[in-house]
Amino acid sequence: MELTLSVPFSYEPNDEIRRLPEDFRDMVNFCIEKASKHNVTGFAKLRKLVYGEWKSRWDYSTHHCHSACRAATSMPKSWRRLKRKGIAKSDKPIARKLLIQLDSLLVKYEGDRPRISVKPRKLLYIQLRYGDHQRRFMEEWKVNYPTTAVRT
Repeated sequence: MELTLSVPFSYEPNDEIRRLPEDFRDMVNFCIEKASKHNVTGFAKLRKLVYGEWKSRWDYSTHHCHSACRAATSMPKSWRRLKRKGIAKSDKPIARKLLIQLDSLLVKYEGDRPRISVKPRKLLYIQLRYGDHQRRFMEEWKVNYPTTAVRT
């Protein structure tokens, strides 16, 4: 079991930075659709199922496919739990909000900004805006994981 702590940040928007979460949301919805169509619930089977078509649709590093599959396998599980409780808002799981969940190989932290590998040899630097609450997490991350990536 993996525990992930999410901390919201804001950033200086531009077209390229804005397109990444929108595309990731589309990738997750594509993976959810394929998983439900083929009755797949596990990460490895889903990744194997969507990998070829995913590569032809999106021009990103293939680790983005892995991240989308991870998100797409966790969302239906939580949706089914909400459905059983009678509080699900839709008839099927779907990602509506902009989101991005990156594999640790896709993100490196350089100074006060993350560097995201968009595709081979193409990097995207994001200037984060944050307060004291987020700064505590960044300081802790730098101390405990000085050479690894941050998940955003």
